[in-house]
Amino acid sequence: MHLKHRNNHDAVTIPEIFGIVNLTPDSFSDGNKYPDVQTAVADALRMFEQGAAGVDIGAESTRPGAGEIPAAIQIQRLIPVINGILEQYQDAMISVDTRSAEVAEAALKAGAAIINDVSGLTYDPDMRKVVAEYHAPTVIMHMRGTPETMRKIPELMQYDNLIDDVAEELLHLAEKAISNGISRDSILLDPGLGFAKTPEQDMELIRKAGELRQKTGFPLFYGPSRKSFMQKYISHPLPPTERDHATAGILCALCNAGVEYVRVHNVKMAQECMTLFHAAQSR
Repeated sequence: MHLKHRNNHDAVTIPEIFGIVNLTPDSFSDGNKYPDVQTAVADALRMFEQGAAGVDIGAESTRPGAGEIPAAIQIQRLIPVINGILEQYQDAMISVDTRSAEVAEAALKAGAAIINDVSGLTYDPDMRKVVAEYHAPTVIMHMRGTPETMRKIPELMQYDNLIDDVAEELLHLAEKAISNGISRDSILLDPGLGFAKTPEQDMELIRKAGELRQKTGFPLFYGPSRKSFMQKYISHPLPPTERDHATAGILCALCNAGVEYVRVHNVKMAQECMTLFHAAQSR
């Protein structure tokens, strides 16, 4: 897989889209969406048809308060779906959202291409080794604490300077990955919207995405889709499944900032809103 890199002189382009396929019963937006393997495979293939560059498949919820799911259960959920997608679309780019090295290795053996680790490759001591051995691209995300603690401990959400601190902590994780044999050119950085961040901090990370990109020098992978921080800026309560219009606004801002990758629930919406936004900005 060739990752998308952008030079400072490049014209702003539409981010590559990764569709979200959550195989968990307790995800914040689409828990229990897929009653069987066939439904999940069909939805993933539909996302590719709608313009997704890849799909990001998760078998463990990392919403605030979520606990760890055993590797065996994650593998049981993931592998049949990976196999089903690749049987029908052998060039499918599949990212697997997991903190477990055992799950990552099973997924990569099955044909997944990317490991997306919300812990920044720190939760499982063997994760960096597995990613390096398989020469897999990886998404390194910024988070303090764990999904269980990140919103419960106020100190985790205190930053001296948000952009500087997140950039510094992400670069530290990236350098640790590189020192363990992971190629610099295979690393994407995710600022971790909602992970040990307040809604105001999430919005600052969106507003200053271009600055974060300059400070890190790595391609950025943002996951704003349907997240609760948007609720602060909307006058009426919205359940997660009704936040796609709000998400579209954020995606346009990220498109304008030159972010390379976005992760979304609604691929069709993302493709259409960013394509039209980009067309309206072009001369």
